[in-house]
Amino acid sequence: MNFNTSISRIGEPALWFLGLLLVWEAAVRVFAVPSFILPAPSVFLLRIVESAPQLAYHGMITTKLIIYGFVAGAVPGIGLGYLIARFRICKELLYPIVVFIQGLPKITLAPLMLVWFGFADFPKILLTGLITFFPVMVDSVAGFQAIDPRKYYLSKSTGASWLQTFLKIELPSAAPNIFSGLRISIVVAVTVVIVVEWLNSKDGLGYLVLRAMDSNDTSMIFAVLVVGSMIGVILNGLMQAIERHMVPRGPN
Repeated sequence: MNFNTSISRIGEPALWFLGLLLVWEAAVRVFAVPSFILPAPSVFLLRIVESAPQLAYHGMITTKLIIYGFVAGAVPGIGLGYLIARFRICKELLYPIVVFIQGLPKITLAPLMLVWFGFADFPKILLTGLITFFPVMVDSVAGFQAIDPRKYYLSKSTGASWLQTFLKIELPSAAPNIFSGLRISIVVAVTVVIVVEWLNSKDGLGYLVLRAMDSNDTSMIFAVLVVGSMIGVILNGLMQAIERHMVPRGPN
C-alpha cells in the first residue's frame, strides 16, 4: 500500500465525518434545537477542550480496563477456538456450552457482580472478557478449520513437534481470521466497559456519563461519546498495525 493510498483511506472518512458535523451544526442552529436536547458539535467539541484533563484522566482508566478485559477474552477465545477446531470431543462438549453462555444477557450480570465483587476492577474486566470472548473464539475456530490439510502432511514429513507445527503452520494460517475477531472485540470492549462503568464504577468515562446525566449536562455526555469513539478508533488502528506486522501481505 503506497503513501497516497494510505492518505486516501484516512482522508475520505475524515471528510465525510467533517461534512456530517457541518450539517449537524447547521441543523441545530436553523431549527433552534435546545442545547440540553441536542448540542451543536461546536459546543461539545469545545467542552472536550475545556474538560481535557478530566476526560484524559477518566479516559485512561477506561482504556486500561478495555485492554485488560480484551486480553481476558481474547486469549481464552483463541485457545478454546483451537481446541474446538482440532478435537471433535471439544467441539461436541464445549461448543454447545459456550453458545448457551453467549446467549445469556451478560450486561444484566453487572448488578450481580457488584454484589459479589463490589466496585473493584475485577468484575468489569471479567464481564468485558465474557463479552469479547465469543467473536474471537468463533473466528479462531474458522481460521484453524480452514488450514490446508497438506500443511500437516508437510509438518509430519519434517518431524516437526506439536509446538513447532502450531507456531509455524497453524497459528500463521489462522491469523487472518483471528485478527478479524480481535478487531471486532476491541471495539465491542470499548462499549462494554463504558456501560459497565455506568452501572458500577467510581471513575472512568461511564462514571462521567452518569454524573452528566444527573446534572442534565448533555454536552459532557456527547464529549464522552466522542472520546470513547476516539479510543475505539485508536485501539482498532493499533490492532490493524499489529496485524500488518504479524500477517505480512503480498505486494498489491
